[in-house]
Amino acid sequence: MSLRLLDPAGRGLELTVRGYEFPGAASTAEAYDPDANWLVVDAVLRTGAATHRVSEPCLTATEARALADWLRAVADGRGWASLTFTEPTLAFRLSRQAGGSAALEVRLRATHSPGVPTTVGLVVPSPDLRAAADAWEDHLVDYPER
Repeated sequence: MSLRLLDPAGRGLELTVRGYEFPGAASTAEAYDPDANWLVVDAVLRTGAATHRVSEPCLTATEARALADWLRAVADGRGWASLTFTEPTLAFRLSRQAGGSAALEVRLRATHSPGVPTTVGLVVPSPDLRAAADAWEDHLVDYPER
């Protein structure tokens, strides 16, 4: 299962890894290939008024795992303020934590097409954040760092 962060109104983010950008690339002990770990991600952001879709290599395998760690930290009340990545396609910001839930802002921007980033605010219960982190980690099992 992929990552799903949705509020009761259906606003939120869905992420699915489609594969490595360069399936044949690999790093070895002798030669590190920085392109070996780029993942092609399908992202869907639902704002309530519109649905925005992006499919592009926007996370490395390491960054994808960092997202699961961040979600789990936020769920446990020890999350840091924001999470950004090498490519500016996705970004997350923790606005507030209280009462067993977190207010998040999720930004989606296609790097290869012009336009203003689309942001949605969500309030997600901590158990849902943990479940999303677990599902994302399960999904990433097929995409180890290479």
